[in-house]
Amino acid sequence: MTTPAPEDVTLDVVQHPDRTVVVVSGELDVLTVPHLRRVLYDPAHVTGAAVVVDLAAVTFLDSVGIGALVAARRWLSSRGTTMTLACADNQPRKVLRMMGLDKVFEITAPEPG
Repeated sequence: MTTPAPEDVTLDVVQHPDRTVVVVSGELDVLTVPHLRRVLYDPAHVTGAAVVVDLAAVTFLDSVGIGALVAARRWLSSRGTTMTLACADNQPRKVLRMMGLDKVFEITAPEPG
């Protein structure tokens, strides 16, 4: 399911039997993060015990995007849902590593697509 968003970001929600994958493409910044929040906090989009946020196609991640990911992880965790980030060797992964968040989040390679 693709949900409408600002032009700078696209979010695709893919349901699997064991997890929900939210594939993010484009920029995650102050203008686009509200859309990501709406998806991650919506039980109609995010179901099951595991969520993977795929950042492989994200070209830019700022501090607002990082804050949204941290808050979503906390919120989902309080409801018994795990949250994993899938990153290529891209700007988001470098930023997460630089900030030490690779020790907070489980970060995996993106799923083949």
